[in-house]
Amino acid sequence: MRFTIACPHCGARGIARAMEKVTDTEYQIDFQCDDVTCGHTYRTRLEMFPPELPIPRRPRRDTQELAF
Repeated sequence: MRFTIACPHCGARGIARAMEKVTDTEYQIDFQCDDVTCGHTYRTRLEMFPPELPIPRRPRRDTQELAF
């Protein structure tokens, strides 16, 4: 899968070229415009919410077996 975001300069498709992990919940992603006449590069930030890691798992409930 390829990350794409519209180029803020010309509106063409921008393709993710590099990704850097900043923290456990934040990444910086560098994009490059797919239009060769534009060629604009730009950086975005992806942040995941909630920032608390990890979300604790609930214990499994006991279930009764079904009699057939």
